[in-house]
Amino acid sequence: MTAAAVTRRVASVAVLLAAATLLTTGCGDGGGDGGDGGGGGKPTGEGRSTSAARNAATRPPDGQATSGTFNSSDIGWIQLMIAMDDQAALLLGLVPDHSSDAGVEKWAKLVAADYRGELVQLRELLSRAGVPDTNPHQGHDMPGMVTEDELRTIEGTKDAAFDALFLAAMREHLDQAAKIAHSERSAGTDPATKKLAASVEKTSLTWRARLPEATSGRP
Repeated sequence: MTAAAVTRRVASVAVLLAAATLLTTGCGDGGGDGGDGGGGGKPTGEGRSTSAARNAATRPPDGQATSGTFNSSDIGWIQLMIAMDDQAALLLGLVPDHSSDAGVEKWAKLVAADYRGELVQLRELLSRAGVPDTNPHQGHDMPGMVTEDELRTIEGTKDAAFDALFLAAMREHLDQAAKIAHSERSAGTDPATKKLAASVEKTSLTWRARLPEATSGRP
């Protein structure tokens, strides 16, 4: 599996981040590419009709009703970010035992701490919205999501090979996190959720700008 294979996949099913007109990236069904680097991406959804995509954009995620000041965009963004951050946290946890680069290790430690706090805030918002803390994106394959197959593949590498795959996966994750947070700021209605989205967008762009270049080994 190459770094290019990690920065793969444009999935097809729309994920709600706006009540009517805004479609962000989407999640595919489970059963990813197996993480074996065959270079294969997912179908890009040519068979999905325009009307079906439009209907997906106006439904609350997983049939959940919104609560209080939350609209379906707020709920969709919170659930998606929890799923993405949970998987990214697992990837970040591999770094101490697998990386060969001190700069990568330092960066990952700081990002992991930031994500722990972010996940607490996201789950507090989900609780306030009255939505169960389930994962509607379990097994989905989408831009920015570190899949179980990817985790297993990356976990099987060490040193420079690990660093290259880890950084490629985190680069995709951060790019997507910033993008959907920006969308939520426009489409959401809950003030606290929009405030957190603004913070997520800013920190994602900051960590992306500080993403280290892997070296061949420890200094």
